[in-house]
Amino acid sequence: MRRSILFAVGARAIRSLTAARSNRGRFPTLDQNSSFLGPEPRGKEARKWHIRDKRKLSNRLREFFIYSPALGRTVGVRVLLPGIPQEVSPVIHLYHGGGDDFRSWTDFGAAEELTLNSPYLVVMPDAGAGTYSRVAVGSEVHDWPTFHTKEIPEFLAKNFSVDFAPDNQLLAGLSMGGYGAMKYAAWHPDRYSWAAAFSSPLDPLSAVPAFDIIAMREGAKSMTLFGDPVADRNEWIANSPYGLAENLQGLHLWLSAGSGSLEESKDRDLLESMVNQQGERFSARLNSLGIRHSWFPRTTGLHNWISWERELGAWLKTLRRQRDYASSDHRSVERRGGDLERRGGSLEPSGSIVEDHDAPRPESTTVNNSDRRRGGPRVADGGEFSYLTGHALFDIHGWRVEISRRRAQIVCFGSVSAAGFSLTGTGSFRVRTPGLYEPGRRYDISVVGPTGTNDYPQRADKKGRLTFTGRLAAAMHDPIIPGKRTQHFTTVGQAEVTTVRIASAKNDEPAVKTTDVSDSAHVDAKSTATSVYGYNGHNIVTALRPSE
Repeated sequence: MRRSILFAVGARAIRSLTAARSNRGRFPTLDQNSSFLGPEPRGKEARKWHIRDKRKLSNRLREFFIYSPALGRTVGVRVLLPGIPQEVSPVIHLYHGGGDDFRSWTDFGAAEELTLNSPYLVVMPDAGAGTYSRVAVGSEVHDWPTFHTKEIPEFLAKNFSVDFAPDNQLLAGLSMGGYGAMKYAAWHPDRYSWAAAFSSPLDPLSAVPAFDIIAMREGAKSMTLFGDPVADRNEWIANSPYGLAENLQGLHLWLSAGSGSLEESKDRDLLESMVNQQGERFSARLNSLGIRHSWFPRTTGLHNWISWERELGAWLKTLRRQRDYASSDHRSVERRGGDLERRGGSLEPSGSIVEDHDAPRPESTTVNNSDRRRGGPRVADGGEFSYLTGHALFDIHGWRVEISRRRAQIVCFGSVSAAGFSLTGTGSFRVRTPGLYEPGRRYDISVVGPTGTNDYPQRADKKGRLTFTGRLAAAMHDPIIPGKRTQHFTTVGQAEVTTVRIASAKNDEPAVKTTDVSDSAHVDAKSTATSVYGYNGHNIVTALRPSE
């Protein structure tokens, strides 16, 4: 009964969204058709992404149809060239919402006009129904995160002159597109500097019916997107910006949502009211973590393109003032800060200016004095960081971690530096470090966890990397007969911490010749793992695809 009520509420919200958008024009997805390209590629042609068709729609706007192996089909992508030409351009990844497509931001959201005086190349890829997740549709899997975060960057690198430095990679989107932008930022905080969400659901666990309905619109079965919200809670958290909010430390975060009503109307937009409440909760969550952000709860506004066009324009103003501040005399800007605040803008804690004459000041703007992007040791040079993830295989700041596990779990890769790190959870792991060490030098590695302590030496490869394996907490077998007595097996051990310490071996000189272990463990580590664990260290961990 409770689930039926939730679905009814979710369906009503989706119908409200549909009605609001149809008032501005036809659904662009009704016109999306790639049949003119012929049958989808097969065999060798289907193994790599490639452009099947491209068009010039205006002086700045380009349209591409790209075959994606991650999706198994051809989808559309629109690209806006920089309004202010750049030799190497920063990039805005701009995502559409549920029910729209890659044409929507330029057809309905005035993206081309709003970016006329900006230096950004704007890429607007398709996202299907708008789950921004891996969706099982029959025997196929539509892997939208891989398409958006791997294939689209490769497409940009091959066809445009763009800057992939994190400071010049930005994410933004409306509704479900804002969810995708914030989730990708939480998954890859080392690759992006900004994340903006306009009217977006940022806590999937509090909007289960809406997410389920959107997945079913793509053809998935009910409760197959992230599984059951109770039994598969970790999968939901692994795909939740709210659940992974700690990873957003140091990024520029912008959130906004309307009130769900207009001044001249008493009608309520249920969907916009819901995402407004989610924005409040997400802002409170960021505040509790001491994460700097800007939250704009609008006094008016519905879940429609009028609101999103306004939000995109306000965010672009923020970007322009941020860049102006970075290239100006900071002291003169700071002197103007007091006057600006009195005029209705805001001076952000770091000194950068946010001014929006069409909107109130952000309700929440929090400072984090240890912001890794504005001071302190750089992570790339061994500075400390922590990272939450639900993936079994992940890359972050040059570290590659593979975890063999029986069940989905949230892993904390904590206090990571050249001196070592900690890992939570059950199973076994394999880690390849960045090139933080002296090539050929021997290092002592100590793995301390619930299963005991193991020490062994290893030499860094010619790129200054170490590759080693170890055990986490013992993985429990799945219960043969599920029930109250054994259901705790699903989570037991996941809070256990395993600590790894790395230190230079005493009285050791770098070896004359080193071995590159980019794809396998060093022979010393292999032989030691065999003696400690009783089997080849190569086989401790099976490389798994991320569970997205």
